[in-house]
Amino acid sequence: MSEFWFGIWLGTLLGFVAGVLASVIAAYLWDLKSRRRAYKAASKLVGTWEAYLISGRRIEATPMPGAGLTVVSLNHRWWKADSGVLDFRSEDIDTGRKHGGSIVLDPANPWLAFRIDRYADSNEISQQFLQIDPSDRNTVLIFPDPRVSTLGDVYGKHAWRRKG
Repeated sequence: MSEFWFGIWLGTLLGFVAGVLASVIAAYLWDLKSRRRAYKAASKLVGTWEAYLISGRRIEATPMPGAGLTVVSLNHRWWKADSGVLDFRSEDIDTGRKHGGSIVLDPANPWLAFRIDRYADSNEISQQFLQIDPSDRNTVLIFPDPRVSTLGDVYGKHAWRRKG
C-alpha cells in the first residue's frame, strides 16, 4: 500500500514541476513574441526627421526655424526587454545645442509613444507625447508636457516629417 501512495505523491510532484516548467516556458515565448512585435513597430520610425510647427489644425509647409534634423535609431536587439525603445539625437541649428534621448512606444498602441529629451550641455529635460500617423508612419505629431519639463511650458507643439 505504501508503494501505491508513494507513486501517487511522486506523480503529483512530477506533474506539478512539469506544469510549472511548461508555464514558465510558455510565458517566456509569449514575451518574446511581444518583444518582436515592439521591435517591428519601433523599426518603422528609424530614419531622419525634419521638424515643422503646428498652427491650429495644420502642419506648416516650411521646416521649423532653428531646428536641425532629428535622427532616430534602434540600437537594441529584438529579444531584449527594451526592444521597443528608440534613441534619437538632434541639434538646434540656431544655438548649436545638442540634445537627444529615448522614444518609448506604447506596447498596446504602437502609434502612440512618448519621448524624453535631454540637452547635452545642461540638466534641461522635457517629456513629450507622440502620435504617429498609423496610415503611413511618415508624420509624427509631438505635444510637450510642461509638467515634465525643467523649464515648464516653453516647448511648442510641432510635428516631424520623414526626410527623404
